[in-house]
Amino acid sequence: MSSETIHPVIEVAFTRGSRVESLHRAHAAIVDSSGRLLHGYGEPHRVTYLRSSAKPFQAAAMIASGTADKCGFSAQEIAICCGSHGGEPVHQETVAAILNRIGLTSGALQCGIQTPLDAETAKHLLRSNKPPTVLHHNCSGKHSGMLAITRHLRQPVQSYLDPHSETQQRITAFIAEACGLSIDAIDIAIDGCSAPVHAIPLSALALGFARIVDGQGLSDEIAAALLRAGAAMRSHPEMVAATRNRICTELIRTGSGLEMVAKAGAESVYAAGWRDPVTRSGRGLALKVEDGAQRARDPVLIELLARNNCFPTGLPEALAPFADRTIRNWAGLVTGEVVLML
Repeated sequence: MSSETIHPVIEVAFTRGSRVESLHRAHAAIVDSSGRLLHGYGEPHRVTYLRSSAKPFQAAAMIASGTADKCGFSAQEIAICCGSHGGEPVHQETVAAILNRIGLTSGALQCGIQTPLDAETAKHLLRSNKPPTVLHHNCSGKHSGMLAITRHLRQPVQSYLDPHSETQQRITAFIAEACGLSIDAIDIAIDGCSAPVHAIPLSALALGFARIVDGQGLSDEIAAALLRAGAAMRSHPEMVAATRNRICTELIRTGSGLEMVAKAGAESVYAAGWRDPVTRSGRGLALKVEDGAQRARDPVLIELLARNNCFPTGLPEALAPFADRTIRNWAGLVTGEVVLML
């Protein structure tokens, strides 16, 4: 990448009274779909694990393999493979439908059991005295897509998470091409859901998300798969996160005019892609809060998107809670504020 414009690291101060009580640091890259770095903050080429921000690429790899067409997956089913869902009934039903279509049950999922991310669904389970299941896990959609690839390739289902399996090798190769990297440049570890997780530069992640929007610089096959994954996310944003109160879903809903895609990852990773309102070419953003603090992530993300003309008529009401910089205690009293230094 060339013509780099590097800004200082972003600092996010949480104050109490007149003092800074806590301070977080964030790094970010904003690129266009040709790979040109438009703005870098701190270390824009900082290598970080993608965590769940990788899911749109993993789902697009499923599309490129021919799996989605062979199985007749709907846009809704593709979207949940791109998402970190809240475990609501519609999410459980959609994952179960994918598994049923490939002749498997939830017992094939190796992501583990997780309390639903959606608070209301979690409360319902508690009131009903029912334990969560593997279908509640936010990554069960991704895993169902990986199992579908494995079945399509006629590979052993039990080893679908093995980094050396054909399924995972194809996913790694897809991420490399989409993000403009060589396979050897990608570090691989194990994610929270036991799937392989890839470490790449923030600038490369931002490039990949810009290409989800316009597919520039890619082969027809890879571009078509990315565009289809992005379209599925936009047509079913409730599958990407939740039907309510999740930033990914609200960003995609409110940014429909820019063809926005957005995906969070654990440890305060975030990636988004959209069409520039003037040039209509793809733009991508990748963000990492150094200490993994999610409370610092959302206000920085909203501010960076606002500075890049993503809210031309002002911040949408649905995003206001994520941009709120007022700190209140449990009684509702204002005790401080979030101050962004960028």
